[in-house]
Amino acid sequence: MLKLHRCLFSLRSIHQLYRSKSTNAYSSEWILPALQQDLEKFSSLNPLPISICLIGDPHLRRSNELVLNLKDDFVQAAKLRLHLALANFRRKNGFGRGISACQIGINLSMIALNLGYGPLTLINPKITWSSSDTITMWDDCMSIPRILVKKQRAKSISIEYTDDNGNEQKWNELDVSVSELLQHEMDHLNGILNIDKPFKDDNANGKESIISMDQYEKDKNYFDQQVDYTIVPTV
Repeated sequence: MLKLHRCLFSLRSIHQLYRSKSTNAYSSEWILPALQQDLEKFSSLNPLPISICLIGDPHLRRSNELVLNLKDDFVQAAKLRLHLALANFRRKNGFGRGISACQIGINLSMIALNLGYGPLTLINPKITWSSSDTITMWDDCMSIPRILVKKQRAKSISIEYTDDNGNEQKWNELDVSVSELLQHEMDHLNGILNIDKPFKDDNANGKESIISMDQYEKDKNYFDQQVDYTIVPTV
C-alpha cells in the first residue's frame, strides 16, 4: 500500500453533512461543501500530480481493505489524494466521473465521484440489488487509457455505502448513468478490470469488442450504433 504522510496538514474533524430529503444520488444536496474546501487546501499544499496506476500495476489486482476508522489520518489523506486525482484528470481530459482508491495505489474500499456537482465519497460500498434488464456500452478506464471495451451491465442497481460522516446511506434503483459507473468502480474494488470480460455479441459479424478511442472518435456514429447506451460527460 502506498505510504502517505500522516501530517500533510491538520484536517478538521469530519464535518456535518447537509442531509437532503432526496435520494437522488447525484443531487447537489448530497455534496459535502467542506470536502471541497479541504480538497482545495490539500491541492495547494500538494502541487505535484498524483499518478494513476496503469494496467499491470499489482495494486489493481489486490484485494481492498474495508475502511474501519474514517477519522484516521491515513484514511483522510488517502481520500483527499483520491479526489485530487479525479479532479486533475477531469481538468486535463474533459471527462471522468469516478475513481477507486486502488487506481492511485491505495487498496482501501473507497470511491471518489464527481457527477458534475462536486466531490462525493463512497466508503465501503456494496451492491444490494441489480436489475435483470441490461445495457451494452463502450466502457473506458483511466487505468487503461485510450481503450474502449464493450461491456454488458445491469441497467439499474441499488447500493449501500458509508458517507464522510460515517453514516450508512442507501441509493435505490439508480438510473443507468450512475448504475453503469458504479458497477465499473466496484469491479475495481474486487480487482476486476473492464478488459477481463468484454461483451461478445453473437450477432457481431466480426465487430470488435475492444477498440482504440482514436478509432472510436473517427467513426463515433458507427460504434455507437453497436451498443444501447453511450456515456454523457459531467465536466
